[in-house]
Amino acid sequence: MSDGVVTDHKPCVFKFGEYEVRQSEFLLIRGEESFPVEPKVFRVLLFLLRNPGRLVKKDEIVNAVWEDYSVSDNSLTRSVATLRRLLRDDAREPRYIATVQTIGYRFLCPVEVSDGGLNQPGAAASLTRDEQNRSIPERRKAKWVFAAVMATGVVVAVAWFGYRGVKNQNEAGGPNLAKHSPTAPVRVVQLTNLSGNVSWPAFSPDGRQIAFVWDAEDHPSRGDLYVQFVGGDSQPLRLTHTRSEYLTPPTWSPDGREVAFGRCDDNGGAIYTESALGGPEHRITDVACPYGYVPPFSLTSDGRSLVLADRCVPDGPIGIVVLSMETGAKRCLVALSKGEESGDSGPVLSPDGQKVAFVRVRTGGAGDLYSVPLAGGVPTRLTTDNSSVGAFMWTADGKFICLNSTRSGAERTWRVPVGGGTIEPETRYPGVGALSRDGSRLVYPGPSAFMGSSVWRAELSGEGGAVIGKRQLLPDSSLDYGPQPSPDGRQIVFESMRSGHDEIWKSNADGSDPRRLTALRGAAGTPRWSADGKWIVFDHLPENQNHRQIFVVDEEGRNLHMVVSGDYDTGVASWSRDGSAIYFTSDRTGSFQIWRHQLATGRDMQITHDGGQACFESFDGKTLYFSKFSGGGIWAMPATGGEAHHVTDALHFGYWGEFAVTENGLYLVDSSADPGPALMYYSFRTRQLKQILNLNGPAKAVPWSANLGVSRDGRTVLVVLGTFRSSLVMAENLQ
Repeated sequence: MSDGVVTDHKPCVFKFGEYEVRQSEFLLIRGEESFPVEPKVFRVLLFLLRNPGRLVKKDEIVNAVWEDYSVSDNSLTRSVATLRRLLRDDAREPRYIATVQTIGYRFLCPVEVSDGGLNQPGAAASLTRDEQNRSIPERRKAKWVFAAVMATGVVVAVAWFGYRGVKNQNEAGGPNLAKHSPTAPVRVVQLTNLSGNVSWPAFSPDGRQIAFVWDAEDHPSRGDLYVQFVGGDSQPLRLTHTRSEYLTPPTWSPDGREVAFGRCDDNGGAIYTESALGGPEHRITDVACPYGYVPPFSLTSDGRSLVLADRCVPDGPIGIVVLSMETGAKRCLVALSKGEESGDSGPVLSPDGQKVAFVRVRTGGAGDLYSVPLAGGVPTRLTTDNSSVGAFMWTADGKFICLNSTRSGAERTWRVPVGGGTIEPETRYPGVGALSRDGSRLVYPGPSAFMGSSVWRAELSGEGGAVIGKRQLLPDSSLDYGPQPSPDGRQIVFESMRSGHDEIWKSNADGSDPRRLTALRGAAGTPRWSADGKWIVFDHLPENQNHRQIFVVDEEGRNLHMVVSGDYDTGVASWSRDGSAIYFTSDRTGSFQIWRHQLATGRDMQITHDGGQACFESFDGKTLYFSKFSGGGIWAMPATGGEAHHVTDALHFGYWGEFAVTENGLYLVDSSADPGPALMYYSFRTRQLKQILNLNGPAKAVPWSANLGVSRDGRTVLVVLGTFRSSLVMAENLQ
């Protein structure tokens, strides 16, 4: 290999301009912000950093980064374009990466290189860092407990016993994998090369196959379950065909014949099994979906019990439950009292099957890691950080648990002894995912599952009319959400992470002159204008706290004050049309319901009693239109309270914030429209739905947030589209 080959060097820290690159952690850092970088893109960056000032030819980089793989120049071009976006570099006036047409590239900036104290024994230079399966940035997840538990969306890494084999793998066309050599160097390879988002990998008991969830191009807003042989050129086998559901982590049966998975949709959640060769699904049990998806679960090594996160009692918080596969009886392993915590998630069995690790999540999204004997007992708290805990797994010997955590600021991988003790940085495993049965291989999601979001504006010929123009207002790199046009149509208010924290921003209607209105730190979001355009209401989750609060600020960012707070969660606020009250959702009674806060008296009144999440008053102030967190649909009821009636079921599970009210109808995102997600218009007069704009493409409508804004006359629509992309990475020769 040439001198520039990345894997020939010890892990280093590179500093240039305002950036720092930590090779062993696969991190690009600017100030207090860290940015995930895809493995191949990161290796291109490392090659350039090791050759500053030198013209490096394209084939040099391709040979070093892609090694024995045959790729076109387009792969390198895309990688360089991604680096320029991350570095905020301009190809026409470059500060960092200059293109020498038809020949190669030159890194322009001086580079300072040091070992940064990262060269620890046992650390492999070529290992990548697991940035975890995430559809939105970590700091935004803290706003919602369901998002926090999606971060806990742990890849189930159970060491199965008693494997009998699916069938002869050579007959099935599987690869003939070489035996592991204890002296072979650790090798990291990209396992999948699929467009879209690939997540939740799980090894089959014999380690020859992986099951995973992939939102394929033919249905980009939903993931389906696939099985693929490890190695070779085999194509993935699609097992499920979803339309309005969210699929969650797969788990193999002990004999490798079946794959179990969870699903949440408009009607609730359940766990199913299906043959690894394809076939009909078999429903195992109903399960709660309080976080928007079925949390990871585990099967015992004898296949007789299922360990999952579910309610121990009706309407109670989520605990850890053991389900008998023979009788269907449930035993509560870990229970919480109402109001004690938000709930438990992601139970993962130890390799010997004797202990269960899980995360206890608080309302604001922070959590800590616990373990409990499968036979029952008092849970042992393993971490006390009250920070965001991401994916976690047991080490192959069962002595430690590896977890992704933001305990030191930027997320990284740590390890903690199973009996509790000192938490240390993880140096053996490059990420958190699924270990093979013998512990020699690890498959985990590569970084950059969420590439960014942008605000788009569609102009219509009239309310519910044809689209006459569409353009992007705010750039992908800014991570902007929740856009709302002002009543006079001259301005937009939105939430953005462009300052490093979710804050409330304002811009002109065309996206120009963005200006920050708040500097609260933490996570501020879902801004809404008052009818007179003088005030903005929004929710805010303070740093290191567990409950959101409702704030009001004037249109110039002054007169900021809190209007609703308490020892419970509140959010997704909106104004009454006369400006005298604020609606919001709160779980103060144990479940999220719509409440109304009278500004003059400070009195709160509960409006809904059967669930409520986002809401808008009609323009005459008489009717309240609202969605629910659990399930789909839009409902309507008198604004002062009363009986609710169903309006439409086109707003599906997970998209509770993707609707807006006009004078004569509703706009909403139908995630299950044919041939893909679409912007729809519902007429109050005809009670009919009409498709306005097809949203089926590489950029997708972003669920689990309020991301649709509409002008009063219904002729301007603002929508947030996000780009998701990730792959699976495998590390070999780990033992």
